[in-house]
Amino acid sequence: MGNRDEIDEMPSTNASVLLSVLKLIDKYDLYGQVAYPKHHKQADVPDIYRLAAKTKGVFINPAFIEPFGLTLIEAAAYGLPMVATKNGGPVDIHRVLDNGLLIDPHDQQSIANALLKLVADKQLWAKCRQNGLKNIHLFSWPEHCKTYLSRIAACKPRHPQWQQTDDGGDTSDLDSPGDSLRDIHDISLNLKFSMDGDKGASGNDSYLDSEGNLGDGNKSKLEHAVMAWSRGVSKESRKSDRGEQSQGSVFPALRRRKHIFVIALDCDDINSLVEAIRKIFASLEKETTQGLIGFILSTSLTITEIESFLASGGFNPSDFDAFICNSGSELYYSAPGAEDGPFVVDFYYHSHIEYRWGGEGLRKTLVRWASSVVDKKTGSEEHIVIPSEQLSTNYCYAFKLQSQKPGLISFVPVQVPPVKELRKALRIQALRCHVVYCQNGSRINVIPVLASRSQALRYLYVRWGVELTNMVVFTGESGDTDYEGLLGGVHKTVVLKGVCSSANSQLHLNRSYPLSDVIATDSPNVSYTAEESSSSDIRDSLQKLGCIKA
Repeated sequence: MGNRDEIDEMPSTNASVLLSVLKLIDKYDLYGQVAYPKHHKQADVPDIYRLAAKTKGVFINPAFIEPFGLTLIEAAAYGLPMVATKNGGPVDIHRVLDNGLLIDPHDQQSIANALLKLVADKQLWAKCRQNGLKNIHLFSWPEHCKTYLSRIAACKPRHPQWQQTDDGGDTSDLDSPGDSLRDIHDISLNLKFSMDGDKGASGNDSYLDSEGNLGDGNKSKLEHAVMAWSRGVSKESRKSDRGEQSQGSVFPALRRRKHIFVIALDCDDINSLVEAIRKIFASLEKETTQGLIGFILSTSLTITEIESFLASGGFNPSDFDAFICNSGSELYYSAPGAEDGPFVVDFYYHSHIEYRWGGEGLRKTLVRWASSVVDKKTGSEEHIVIPSEQLSTNYCYAFKLQSQKPGLISFVPVQVPPVKELRKALRIQALRCHVVYCQNGSRINVIPVLASRSQALRYLYVRWGVELTNMVVFTGESGDTDYEGLLGGVHKTVVLKGVCSSANSQLHLNRSYPLSDVIATDSPNVSYTAEESSSSDIRDSLQKLGCIKA
């Protein structure tokens, strides 16, 4: 009804709406009582609101659904009461402004009663006008910022404060990403707005004294709250730093490394994994003795299984700086000499990945699903998917898959749906999570949607400042269903040919595209070793990537 062309030149849908309005005006003989200018400028809009307010009129928005309702806020700014739909954004606007009435847009009588009530009751009209003018500042940018910061102050930090070394290592903050707590503190110091959104009575828009500090008389309640909160959390972080560093000062080790090598091999059996790790260690023996590099083991195993694996393979926990367990839902650091054992869990990582984690409700849903997957071919209806309490943690629900044939632990039963279908079934029930088929098809790990082995590497950058460009990930030719996420990115990748080559192809049947379509096999960040690669082949690949010198 605003700016338009000739009716005959308008799109058919727009023209039909305009014609229907004109016919209604004619039907009820409203000539001279309805204005529908063909064109108007943006500068004319305030005068239209003012005209309605001056004549003690009403602004009405009877949309079936209104996502927000910016025009309602505009009307309130000019002292014009509103009648608005009860579906959508006007409900929130009315709760804040309290400057009108809400109606059912499908109820003609409700609309008429609301309009007549406002124009007939002068006291109600005046009250709605006054409320709108008094509360409209709550939709200003300064108020929005104050609300936003107050919500931040009520949240715990998702990205923990940087840990620093106590052994002479690099403690400079210049090379670290922005620390959330410090940023909040800076925002609270530089926040320059008054409670009413205008400059202070003195006309000076700066609340800093001669020394650059906030004067006590000018600090808003929000600034006090944010500053107190940030100081309190900083103290807790420093206490945590001292507690962590007292356990052998192992945490800063990742920051001191020039390169980090991540072993993410999903081998068919433990012996193959032991052999591959020994080859990798041998290829980097020179750099290891110099302390320039560190290793991370990334796997679907639990930390208990890792401990047994290290013992059986003749490795020490201190050979690795960190362990990414349970398909990326747990993160541990090696802590030689610690009282509680050789591993220390990163609890900050749990707060990092717990977003929309289904918890107990998700576990019960998965157990019901597992009980519904049976082997109907044999007639025994034997359960194929069995929950494993021993392998499960608070952030990883594990299930074992029973093979249909004795001795075939790597055979995925046909009754088990592909990972893509299982993920879809869970999302239909509003359960967001990652489903990973691992251990060559003998186990299913269900982890939070923000958790994965690749995301764990990014978390190490956030927490410790480990540059992703200085990371090298070792993978096989295939692997678990999260294998694809390990290949892309800014880190370097070395693919060991002949390793994991016999991984069950059924695990990846849900991929309807070749891996080459999403992974640049000719990327300078990806190197392939020779078949049945030796330690010298691995070293050659690392030299091609520029990770080590000849």
